[in-house]
Amino acid sequence: MRETAVWRRRLDDTLEFLCRIRRSSTQQEICRHLLCYAERFGATNLLAGPIPPPRALRREQVSHVLLDAWPEQWSERYFSKGYLYRDPTIQLVSRGSSPFRWSEIDEMCGVGPVGRRVMDEATEFKLCEGFTIPFATLERQAVGFSVAGEKLDPDPHDRLAFQFVAACAFGCAVTLAAGKWDSKPVHLSPRQRDVLRWASEGFTVDEIADRLSISRNTADTHLRSARERLGVANTVHAVAEAFRHGLIA
Repeated sequence: MRETAVWRRRLDDTLEFLCRIRRSSTQQEICRHLLCYAERFGATNLLAGPIPPPRALRREQVSHVLLDAWPEQWSERYFSKGYLYRDPTIQLVSRGSSPFRWSEIDEMCGVGPVGRRVMDEATEFKLCEGFTIPFATLERQAVGFSVAGEKLDPDPHDRLAFQFVAACAFGCAVTLAAGKWDSKPVHLSPRQRDVLRWASEGFTVDEIADRLSISRNTADTHLRSARERLGVANTVHAVAEAFRHGLIA
């Protein structure tokens, strides 16, 4: 019972930050809210944006950054030396990896000498430990969202919750960068809202079906329909977009 109360309290806290992000009027404001949220597990910097196409010039690479609270001198060195396509975190994002801590990179892919140098040089700017969330747009464009600091200690709840927060924040940043919020309203059925509310609490499709007294196939169909209406590829992103549009609370 006590664990349920703690989970509920932490969820309410996460939802409050999502509301603050939705109300942000600039990308810088989104960054401030994100860092306020992420500082609980040690993050002091963040960077997010879609991965540029291969062989993109420096100016185009920089233009893909949508949320930027990264050390300025490190960004200058990183892009001027062409580190983007040699960075092992970017390689994993491009492969569609699951979210990962930087300490897990060696186990997930082969890190060559240049990749190791990129990671080592980042520590000079107090980017010693990081957590990266890869996701993709419906157009299959890879998006990387990283937070970092001198010491990160996200527990499993932090990792899951920050995926929701990051996806919501990225959606808000995209619409702000375009100069306007979505003009076309999105509508979800009551049942689609129900399944997304339960998904936002970390429940599986089977658990959602049990709580709503429907079949697993029906629950999965409602989730799939909600993703299609929201124009996203996965349930985490669907929940974030539903919060951003004010469809669930």
